[in-house]
Amino acid sequence: MKNSVNKSILANCALLFTAMLWGGGFVAGKMSLTGAAPMAVLAWRFTTAAILCLIIFRRRILAASKDTAVKACGIGLLQIASLSLQLTGLQYTTSAKQSFLCTAYVALVPFLSWAILGKRPKTTAFAAGILALAGIGFISLNGAGGINIGDVLSLCFSVGFGIQIVLVGKFVSADTDGIALTFYQLLAGGLAAAAVCMVTGTPLAVRGTEAMAGIAYLIIGNTLLAFTLQNVAQKYTKDSLAALLLSFESVFGFIFSVLYYHEVLSVRLIAGCAMCFAAVLLSVL
Repeated sequence: MKNSVNKSILANCALLFTAMLWGGGFVAGKMSLTGAAPMAVLAWRFTTAAILCLIIFRRRILAASKDTAVKACGIGLLQIASLSLQLTGLQYTTSAKQSFLCTAYVALVPFLSWAILGKRPKTTAFAAGILALAGIGFISLNGAGGINIGDVLSLCFSVGFGIQIVLVGKFVSADTDGIALTFYQLLAGGLAAAAVCMVTGTPLAVRGTEAMAGIAYLIIGNTLLAFTLQNVAQKYTKDSLAALLLSFESVFGFIFSVLYYHEVLSVRLIAGCAMCFAAVLLSVL
């Protein structure tokens, strides 16, 4: 019993650390864009993380079924499309704002599941959705009533990532190897991003130490380490608690953005972020 409790505590700490790594990814993403195009960043991030994953977990990956590989590739393509919207949006908005706008997917998932799978959300989901919408309005709408294109793209990412979560729950069975799934997901996403770069003539070169540091963090911290920790730790804790701990990604992202970029905080922005985070809490509790 004591061993089980210790594993649960360690798993919860690992998930909170994962949220911190993901939160740092908003700043790292902004850094990477100082010397590379969005698709180039994704190509480097996913292909390199896939290679490292293969080196570490080669036996498990090679033993995976063809069904796992096919499903993972589909998920990876959807993910790369969503992340391209996120990184492009990050060129036009701040990392502090985006850290909360992107986390809106938590409140959107019940409604996306309703649309795709026909599962009606619980009553609290409607309240969370309204709260998230109000928070998004506070964050995105300026005094003239306009909305930044970067904020719109960030919200589009939330929808795409929410759809990805719903499809993972529908198509991936309980006995699917999470590590193998992660590898093929990363590989498909990385190759797709590289292909887009070659077709469009987007250079893969990365210029400047800040951009290199940002991409290095995205590869090791935000992708390989965070995904592995999540896959392992979620086996030893409740899904609702895992979602709650991982949702702190938005809080860490906000804090790191303010500390690194010294962004000016308005009462409106803080209120909007608080509403979005409250919507996340309401959705997962």
